Amino acid sequence: MERTRVGSIDVIALVDTVQAYPAAGVYPKAADVASRYSGYLDGEGRVELNFGCFVLRDGATTILVDTGLGPESNGQLLAELAAAGVSRESVNAVIFTHLHMDHTGWNLDRATGKPNFPNARYLVPKGDWDHFGGQNDQFFKRDVAPLEALGRLDLLEGERVLTQSCVALPTPGHTPGHTSVVISSAGERGFILGDVVISPIDVAEPSLENSFDWNGTIAGETRRRLLDRLSGDGSLVGGSHLPAPGLGHFVRANGATSWKPL
Repeated sequence: MERTRVGSIDVIALVDTVQAYPAAGVYPKAADVASRYSGYLDGEGRVELNFGCFVLRDGATTILVDTGLGPESNGQLLAELAAAGVSRESVNAVIFTHLHMDHTGWNLDRATGKPNFPNARYLVPKGDWDHFGGQNDQFFKRDVAPLEALGRLDLLEGERVLTQSCVALPTPGHTPGHTSVVISSAGERGFILGDVVISPIDVAEPSLENSFDWNGTIAGETRRRLLDRLSGDGSLVGGSHLPAPGLGHFVRANGATSWKPL
């Protein structure tokens, strides 16, 4: 858990868990990725991915961005929230960057089926609701579909003002409805990225396709556009899978962009 601020907005990075994957599995079209980017890999040549979530506090409003992998992976989101002094009851909105199962795992209590965040609206990108709802996706059925019957679901289309300082922004490619959160407060900027960037390798080589993107072409275009924007304006960046706890900046020097953690 790490806490920082963007203007008057509290930004709290939470780590549900960390897992590592073979580089060739994450970047299957790049046979030499392990040799070219060995400095970004662990000792076994794997890409270590953080499974992170973020809390944004804007005055009396508390927003949770994503809910991690969940209890089956020994996820620590609920413990991380408690350590940060954020009660589940205080969360007003849960917004999903997208509906992959590693972002929806703590939505509901497994024993009771009740929302883990009892006073929150759950804000779901409509593009992902339509996409995953049309598939036989067990995790969508377990974690997301019940929110509609519980009367907790709000679908997002296009840009959506969340608070005075926070706006949901479509950033498609990783999934059809992938959404990020833009923060602007007191002349400072922040950007909760979701999975537009998976690892520092994507920052260095944004055209490199990874195995998790729904549409590699659209994802690459979104990635390049946002790397240009965020390295140019100095935004604080929160990335779901960037090295824990996932907070830092994109920095451009000599024509190359890199990830600089806080």
